[in-house]
Amino acid sequence: MRIQSIEKVLPCIADPWKLRIIAHLDETPDLVLISKYLNGKYSEELGMVALRFEEKELNFFRNAQVTIRMVDSEEEATELVNKILVTAYHKAMISGDL
Repeated sequence: MRIQSIEKVLPCIADPWKLRIIAHLDETPDLVLISKYLNGKYSEELGMVALRFEEKELNFFRNAQVTIRMVDSEEEATELVNKILVTAYHKAMISGDL
């Protein structure tokens, strides 16, 4: 699973020198797994997981959309999301959940 496309790039509301990005994944993420292995806040009702890494904030949605805030570039956002997904799924494999 990885970012398939970038939908929008906008200035971040909290810091105009940073970006907020809306992207789409190439498949539907396992929100429970991501939440469990990355200490995210999962909302079944909203169909999303919220994660925070330092000042960066990410939201993964059940429709395969992901929002990333407080990044410097599209490349940084793509690398961050892809790294996070690999980490979560590797931890799940090691734990025997996959």
